[in-house]
Amino acid sequence: MKLGSLKAKVLSHVKDHYSSKTYELYRLALDKFYSYLGNVQVRKINPYQIDKFKMFSINKVSPNTVNIYLRVLKASFNHTIRWGDISKNPFKGIEMIKVPERVPNYFKKDEFLKMMETIRERWLKDVVLFTLLTGLRRGEMVNLCWDDVDMERKLIHIQSNATFRTKAGKRRAIPLNGDALNVLHRRYEKRDCEYVFSNNGNKLYAHWVTKKFRYYVRKSGLNQKLHFHSLRHTFATWLVKAGVSIYEVQKLLGHSNVTVTQVYSHLASDELHSAVARLQF
Repeated sequence: MKLGSLKAKVLSHVKDHYSSKTYELYRLALDKFYSYLGNVQVRKINPYQIDKFKMFSINKVSPNTVNIYLRVLKASFNHTIRWGDISKNPFKGIEMIKVPERVPNYFKKDEFLKMMETIRERWLKDVVLFTLLTGLRRGEMVNLCWDDVDMERKLIHIQSNATFRTKAGKRRAIPLNGDALNVLHRRYEKRDCEYVFSNNGNKLYAHWVTKKFRYYVRKSGLNQKLHFHSLRHTFATWLVKAGVSIYEVQKLLGHSNVTVTQVYSHLASDELHSAVARLQF
């Protein structure tokens, strides 16, 4: 099997079974690896070549991006092993680039209130507030349908449908607080399509929401590093600061592994003092 054939087979599989965003990650990583090595025989690819590719890539993109390439390429070869096309994965044992852990950018409460005061459009105010109160990903928010809403039980169901696939295809339920329910009740009275968040009866485009959000971050004079995904970080950060267990936050965010959620754990250090204080003789 040659690398070109592996690339085509993996991309065909990913396109049929994963989200468009995941497909783009696979396409980019495989394109970069193919461009570096050429159409070589897969069985001749070795860890030395991969290490050289890693060093070559780090001069082009960030260490985080290189690590994404490596994880995606390792997964691609694992798919091919499972299909019986190859017998071993040359990415096994390849080390990720060590990247200093950084605190995700999030809104302080006064910053969030300032931005909400600046936003003019009612639909965007609803989107921003609801996203912060639920921790939804951008794709989950724009694809949320009224059929996914259970007002009586105060829940929304994040699930795949005919036109949208959740991350890893997983389904989860998110409980709603009073403020989130108020947003839904207000929008339900004026609903004009199957989607919870729309503008003049039209489904929202994810990139358009991002563009509008960035505009209001600038207009509010806030940190330019705050972006739409920062609302999800803010949801998690505020919960942890309020003393919510990191495992509960993991379930609400839909992380498959708590290690992904651990990035927020240091924020609870002040609250943890009261916990260890209970250990007294």
